[in-house]
This record gives sequence, C-alpha cells and structure tokens, in this order.
Amino acid sequence: MVRKLILLLFPVFSFTQINDSNRYLNHKFFFSTDFGFKFYSGNLFLDQQNYSREGVYFNFNMCTQKKVNTTTFLVKSSFNLSNAISKKIRVITNFNHLYDSNYFTTNIPNILSCNINISFYLSREINQHTSHSLGLKFLLQPLFYKKGNIFAGEISSFGALISSEENGSLSGLEKPFAFCYQIKYAINKKSVIKFKALLKSDFKLNSQSDFKLYPGLAINFEKLISISK
Repeated sequence: MVRKLILLLFPVFSFTQINDSNRYLNHKFFFSTDFGFKFYSGNLFLDQQNYSREGVYFNFNMCTQKKVNTTTFLVKSSFNLSNAISKKIRVITNFNHLYDSNYFTTNIPNILSCNINISFYLSREINQHTSHSLGLKFLLQPLFYKKGNIFAGEISSFGALISSEENGSLSGLEKPFAFCYQIKYAINKKSVIKFKALLKSDFKLNSQSDFKLYPGLAINFEKLISISK
C-alpha cells in the first residue's frame, strides 16, 4: 500500500520543484482533468452470455513527462470516477439445443466505481495540432464501488478498497489493465480531445488471471489546470 501511495503522489511532490519560467505543458510536472464516454465488449453473464459495458468517466490527473528527440514519455497518476450504465440483456437458457431454447431478460446494474490508476504513454506529433500515442494503464488501488439492483434483490451494495469483480459482482467500466492507441487533437494550448482504441484485460501482476482481452472505444476531453503562482 505504501508503494502505491508513493507512485500516486510522486508527481505532486515533484511539482513543488517547478521553475516559474515554464507554463503548462512546458512543465515537467502538471495537473489535468478529463471526462468522456467509454465502451467495451466481451464480458460474460453466467459464463455464457456476452454483454458490453458502456458509460461515462472522470479523471483528475497528476502527470510528469519527458521529451527525448521526437518522442514524449508521459506518466499519469489518476483519481478515477466511472459509472457503467444499467442495461437489459436477453439470456439463452439452453445453448445445446438452440431450436428448443428458452430466453429470459435480466438487468445488468449500473456500477459506480472509484479507483486510483497509473498510466504510461509514448507519444509522437503528427503535425502542429495532432499527435498519436501508445499507452498502458494499471489499476493501482480500488477505493470503492456502488452497485445497483439485480434480480430484484437488494437495492444497492457497497464495497470499499475492492473492485466489484473481486467482490464476486459483475464488471464495471474499468478493468485492472488496459492497452490503448489514441489520437489527440489540440483545441487550444490547454484543451485537447482524444479518440482511443482499447484492449482491456483482467490481468494483474500479482495474480494468475487469464489474459483475456476486451476490445473497446473511448472519446474524452482533457483540460490542463492552471496553477496560480
């Protein structure tokens, strides 16, 4: 836990060493917020029925970056809040005899989750306003989740310091690991819009989870935070 907190707070400690002559992205360390919409597929309900998750998310980011020749290396520690939207799915009850199968409809609940993530990006400029990058994101620490109603059971459930899937529930909008390719367009000096292609996974460094991939897409808007000095 101590190591996770050090990774999270490292950009904050380093920010105090910034030279006043630099501004925004010329800083080695900076802050930003972003929000957007995300979609991914490949989850299984009752180990048989595929379903997707889609929803909205918000991040508060503490970042550090270093440019080497034409490549920029970026590290982000993020406070993440996401909400996977509730949806209904139709489930087949007998896959062995499809001609004689029955169906039932059930509700996949919304799941609000709060996590701390760390991300690593390699980025290159395409032109003055556009760049593209490859990134890896890891779940550093789940903080809490809140799940809505399913199977007409409890109205909601709450879990602290654990993800919904780790607690035996359905998946939320986030997974422990994600690989992404993103294209970023600069609207102005402090605002960018990003389009992302995602490959998520349940993979964890400290577990033996299968490396199953969940493809997805995301779009988000990011704004750098001005710090008065």
